[in-house]
Amino acid sequence: MNNLIPLKKACDYSRERINSSEVTLDNFITTDNLLQNKNGITLAIGLPPQGNSMPKYSKNNILVANIRPYLKKIWFADKTGGCSADVLVYKVKNGFDPKFIYYAMFRDDFFLHTMKGSKGTKMPRGDKKQMMEFLIPDFRYSTQQKIASVLSSLDAKIELNNKINTELEAMAKTLYDYWFIQFDFPNEQGKPYKSSGGKMVYNQKLKREIPKGWNVAYVGDILKTELGGTPSTKNEKYWNGNIPWLNSGEIANFPIIEAEENITSEAIKNSATSLMPVGTCVLSITRHLRPSVLAIDGCANQSVVGIYESKKYKYSYIFPYLKNEIPRLMSLRTGAQQPHINKGIVDESLIVEPNDQILEKYYEKVNSLYKRIIKGAFQNQQLTELRDWLLPMLMNGQVTLRQAHGKLDNLEMAEEPINNYKNNYKV
Repeated sequence: MNNLIPLKKACDYSRERINSSEVTLDNFITTDNLLQNKNGITLAIGLPPQGNSMPKYSKNNILVANIRPYLKKIWFADKTGGCSADVLVYKVKNGFDPKFIYYAMFRDDFFLHTMKGSKGTKMPRGDKKQMMEFLIPDFRYSTQQKIASVLSSLDAKIELNNKINTELEAMAKTLYDYWFIQFDFPNEQGKPYKSSGGKMVYNQKLKREIPKGWNVAYVGDILKTELGGTPSTKNEKYWNGNIPWLNSGEIANFPIIEAEENITSEAIKNSATSLMPVGTCVLSITRHLRPSVLAIDGCANQSVVGIYESKKYKYSYIFPYLKNEIPRLMSLRTGAQQPHINKGIVDESLIVEPNDQILEKYYEKVNSLYKRIIKGAFQNQQLTELRDWLLPMLMNGQVTLRQAHGKLDNLEMAEEPINNYKNNYKV
């Protein structure tokens, strides 16, 4: 067993401040845009009030959400910015490799330790002094760097997949907007429909023109929608089964390939939740509204609405539609503590109904992009499992660096260059 030292010997809490005028959506971190289960960050939805100062973080700092530590929200900063008071900023001391300390804290053991000292029941917060007593391995600096390098190589592969997926999603969204917002899908001559003088007709419901022959409908009239539910937490027979069950926070992940909790078939029979199939679009309807797509069969709680595919409308059409609807839906939220919308608002949302021929052409172009995104997400799941298996083994000395490198050498995760898609992709 390696020598152990408390975390406080390796880092301090940063006390630096930054003015809110220097903070943007790109560098503002809150407990909301720190992702659960150690999945990094997503873009912030809102900014803090102007003119105030807030905690500052810098490159190579480690950020940890201090509300509900069991959600395991942690991020290694690759830039400078500001964060909310409920995000703790760890500054690594000289003589310690910042990335190594990050991985030492990345372990589930750190979050279990934090929960043991947390205060509060509904919204538990970690005790800052107690957190600093977490024990980490005391390796030589050179060994710290080597361990961090092995784990970073896996994270680099994960990040590459994430970047590819982000680009592919943007390409798919551009295609959707070009065809179904600007209405410049290819006409019979292959030219952009609206820009080339295609016939447009004013739609009274939508309050705008749409292509002649197209319709507008309410989502609830043409698609099956379903609100989730929560099985009784008092009945042990309902939990720890093999059916994924999502909370609204997990909808920030796209696509959805796993859930934090699992329920049983008996739980589905005795609660309001339902099993939704692969391809269902899910929308979180509490606080920060977000859409995603199920790449697995799964259930959800009552803060999530599922929008099922139909024979005509596939997730590759529904998902970008929901993305565009978010600003409008956010403006319709009610409630002070937990601003939300209800399923009725989703059902009463208007959606354009293109003709079958155009939809088929759209699916021919866009479906391969979404399939590649899902493939990349499952590859990342495998890489994450390997990293999470190696992490405690390396920290405890149960796996040598040579053995770890052997595991990496055996990985067959070659990625298709993004240019292969760009070259074949035309709006």
